[in-house]
Amino acid sequence: MPLIYRAANVVEAQLIVDELQAGGMQAHVTGSYLSGAIGELPPSEVIGVWLLQAQHEDRARHIIDAFEASRKRVEKEWRCTGCDEWLGREFGACWQCGQTRLVSRPDGD
Repeated sequence: MPLIYRAANVVEAQLIVDELQAGGMQAHVTGSYLSGAIGELPPSEVIGVWLLQAQHEDRARHIIDAFEASRKRVEKEWRCTGCDEWLGREFGACWQCGQTRLVSRPDGD
């Protein structure tokens, strides 16, 4: 069970867990109970996301990299291709049906 991500806060950690779950992996947040110690300890040393299946580590890192890259892009809401639900730009998968967001490449393909 590898530590896959060190989060700045519990919300960020849960977003990572949600992205990994949308990708078919199981993960959980540790250190959320220590959030009161933040200030005394750096958040990245307190809150972590652990991947439950080590064999998925490479794929999990790819999902995390894509999630972090998407947070840097300025994007609008998007419509799920699976159920037509409108979702905020921060979501990489549909909350209703689980469909992964289709990201168009910069060259239009």
